[in-house]
Amino acid sequence: MQLTVSKAARLYGKARSTIHRAIESGRLSCSFSGDGTRVIDLSELIRIWGEPSKKLPEMQQRDVFEMAEAQQTVAQELAAMRRELMALREEVAQLRALPAPPPEERASVETKDDTPDPHGFRAMIKAIRESEQNNGAS
Repeated sequence: MQLTVSKAARLYGKARSTIHRAIESGRLSCSFSGDGTRVIDLSELIRIWGEPSKKLPEMQQRDVFEMAEAQQTVAQELAAMRRELMALREEVAQLRALPAPPPEERASVETKDDTPDPHGFRAMIKAIRESEQNNGAS
């Protein structure tokens, strides 16, 4: 977790100037965020001043009730996903158990496709199949 100089000062009950002096003296390392703000890793602050006696609101643990409610919601969603997965697996098994259509029906299904062929791929595939059939017949 990275903190700005102001948040680090609040967390440790120190003045911002104390944080800046520690950075300038080289005791405390920092980096810069994308907008040029100095940020300090919490681990660096702990290394210098130990564990903070107080916690910032974003560092405090959520209420136990909130956590339990969130876990319950996730568990319900997981159970629903498992039910859906089982139904889909059953459907796939039923589809696999069906007999394959005869070759004549497959060919008629392929030729009934009247969707546009703007790139000519279907025509190219049809020509390749016909040439393969003609070569096989010769």
